[in-house]
Amino acid sequence: MHAIDPAAFRHAMGRTAAGVTVVTSDGAHGRVGVTVSSLSSLSLEPPSVLFCLHRDSRCLPVLLANGVFAANILAQGQQRVADSFAGLVPELREDRFGAGDWDGLATGAPLLRGALCRFDCRLAHVFDYGTHRIVTGDVVALETHAEHPLVYSNRSYRRLEVA
Repeated sequence: MHAIDPAAFRHAMGRTAAGVTVVTSDGAHGRVGVTVSSLSSLSLEPPSVLFCLHRDSRCLPVLLANGVFAANILAQGQQRVADSFAGLVPELREDRFGAGDWDGLATGAPLLRGALCRFDCRLAHVFDYGTHRIVTGDVVALETHAEHPLVYSNRSYRRLEVA
């Protein structure tokens, strides 16, 4: 039995600020992508990242089967890309990649041009916890750009300002 109401927990977590990332994959099993706010660095040696996806995500089985993914950390001005991969742009539901310009580095996973950071990753491990899967990846290539991050907090996109 859980003492914390899931809606109260979701509301509390929504008040925090997080960078916005679009995780993409391409390969023999198809091309997919999803917006996440859970990307985190995992280790410096090996350079690696992790993110969490709900177990029922339609994107997850394709990403796992492809064995590669890209973590595109969005820059200010890329809200449409985030909304597209969150399924919030009706005219792009069948072609979510239509919201940006894409290329690739080492694995073939789609990387968004103009993103703040672009991590090209090979799938390393997957762990189940509660309603989600924790996906880890070894970073095999990366790029950074001199942009400002897109931040999400309290159900809105925010600009990061210097205090």
